[in-house]
Amino acid sequence: MPKKITPKKQQQIIDCWEDGLSYTKVAKATKVSVSSVRKVVSEHKETNEQSYDYPIYAQILKPCPNPRIIMIYFEGDKKNFAKCVVRAGLNYPAGKTIQVKKVETTNDELYRAV
Repeated sequence: MPKKITPKKQQQIIDCWEDGLSYTKVAKATKVSVSSVRKVVSEHKETNEQSYDYPIYAQILKPCPNPRIIMIYFEGDKKNFAKCVVRAGLNYPAGKTIQVKKVETTNDELYRAV
């Protein structure tokens, strides 16, 4: 961790980042450098029990007009859906289970197919 950043400031950085702000926006909001934000977030990812790198399973709800986007849902809850970026031209039928990873750089619930 950067030496001059207090635990309170570190928590503020993590809270902003988990709310979906980019590193640059977190840096501006917390008045620290972008490299310090990256270090704090990186350390948080390593020590946090929730893993950000493991894929999760989702089911396809429906395609979107954009051929690179599909709507997905988790654990049978069709009301809790999100967008997923996929390869264009492949067949993604509704109900099929796929592995996805969360895209961390957006404010929206956005995932990418693995």
